[in-house]
Amino acid sequence: MVPPDVQYPDDPLSSPSAIRIEDILGGEEETTDSSNPAPAREGLPRTFRMRADKHYVEMLDTPPRSGAKESSATTVPPPAAGEEEAADADALAAVQLGRDLAQTLSALLASTNLLSDRGPALASTVAANLIRAEAWKATCLLRVARFLRGELLPAPKQIRAQAIVDQLLKSIEPERRLRGVTIESRISVGDRSLSVDEDLFVAALSGLLMTTIGLTEEPSAFTVTVVAEAKGSDVAFGISQAQAAAPANWTAAGPLTSAARIVSAFKGRVAASGGAAGTEIRVMVPRLA
Repeated sequence: MVPPDVQYPDDPLSSPSAIRIEDILGGEEETTDSSNPAPAREGLPRTFRMRADKHYVEMLDTPPRSGAKESSATTVPPPAAGEEEAADADALAAVQLGRDLAQTLSALLASTNLLSDRGPALASTVAANLIRAEAWKATCLLRVARFLRGELLPAPKQIRAQAIVDQLLKSIEPERRLRGVTIESRISVGDRSLSVDEDLFVAALSGLLMTTIGLTEEPSAFTVTVVAEAKGSDVAFGISQAQAAAPANWTAAGPLTSAARIVSAFKGRVAASGGAAGTEIRVMVPRLA
């Protein structure tokens, strides 16, 4: 049996979605000739499938249609004007988040089965990666769900935009490592500061980034660009990719509408665009003078 075409460095920080656990456990049961080692690369073997990939881009009950028809930028609406409409939208989003959270916790529980003293080193490393990534997903889902239900009130305070970016990239690293996705960052925020609830705002940005990563079925060849820059009186955060077509209801995806609710609490806005050539999300938040 050929060993999995992946090697992880001995780095204690690394993790994500529910993959085929059986494949991981079977991956090291046999060894091959050491004179012809498999080339090392970052990410999961190509035979592994992320079973929870699409639960970050809700299709709900909308019939599928071509993603190429949607290409113009759309501002994701903040809370609905009517109280009843807003309550209905929040209730629907909370239900979907609850389902996502249950699925994430299920994947988290499954990955703990790999943590065995008798298990191969690769399986234990991948399990640790899975646990870290799924735990972060669960944390984000719980924070957003509590906000939408009115159980978590934003507590904005002054924070440097660079700290937001650092926290975002650090939190997503386990997911990036496990999938083998490339994240290119272009950051030019200087010493600009924002007035946001750091935990809630980072959870919203993480949801958007994970949603974008989940658009591809070939993560090892996928590149996502993260941008943060000063734009007039705002700080703009951008997440884009130019390899996967946008889903039919891209601008109405659950994480986008949830993020718009959160960002609007800090007087910001979210805009999304997408088509056959890729997707882009822009988050604009007023900067402090």
